[in-house]
Amino acid sequence: MAGLLGGGGGVSPEGLVGSYTMPAMFAHIGMEHSKRYGTTFAQFAQVSVKNHHHSTLNPKSMYRVETPLEEVMGAEMIAWPLTKLMCSVNVDGSAAAVLMSEKKVRERGLMDRAVRIRASEMSSNPFEDRQMAMPDFSGATRVAAANAYEQAGIGPEEVNLVELHDCFATAELVHYENLGLCAFGDAGKLIDDGTTALGGRVPVNVSGGLLSKGHPLGATGIANIYEVSTHLRGKAGERQVEGARIGLTHVVGGGPGMGTACAIHVLEKV
Repeated sequence: MAGLLGGGGGVSPEGLVGSYTMPAMFAHIGMEHSKRYGTTFAQFAQVSVKNHHHSTLNPKSMYRVETPLEEVMGAEMIAWPLTKLMCSVNVDGSAAAVLMSEKKVRERGLMDRAVRIRASEMSSNPFEDRQMAMPDFSGATRVAAANAYEQAGIGPEEVNLVELHDCFATAELVHYENLGLCAFGDAGKLIDDGTTALGGRVPVNVSGGLLSKGHPLGATGIANIYEVSTHLRGKAGERQVEGARIGLTHVVGGGPGMGTACAIHVLEKV
């Protein structure tokens, strides 16, 4: 996919099979991660603390309030280890992107706003028997990430910021690993040491994410691209990721018996 300004999107899993099933699925994903790597309840909860803090810096966010760790952990339990404040906020919203060739961008004098698409990838999960009963949102992300990095000619260590599909706090931690931001089993360390917070090595969901900015379902994919593009243009205000040159966006969708799909875009400052 060539061009300077582009969009990508994904259908939210909540929009496909009903929000009542999703907390259990992503709780299960978190419990698997905890059993395998020792990830704690507090580490999952810290994702919400981080994203709610980021949201206070975003005037387009639905909820611009701090949620201290004790408040997140003490909120109504939805499906262990997910409390109410660790679940995304379904909101109304819209987003749009303009896709143009470099020639047209130059003709219209828009190079100062241009964002180059280094990679555009959509992948589905490799077949697994478990997909018929319990979707695994990791497989599709791993495939899409590997293909996107190859398309872009970069490695994950070159990414300066990420907007990923944090439909639940457990999802964000698991996707750190799926996107290659750290080794498998190290996601908890990234949230503990501030690597993915604003000012860290690779800030994630500086918009506030789906957990606090809001999750407008079908608009979420383009909204992620808008956020990263805003940083690459240096126009993100208080939440600006300084020196951002390469950003990555990620969305997933799927449901029981349906398999899953993932869309990833790698964007570059011109």
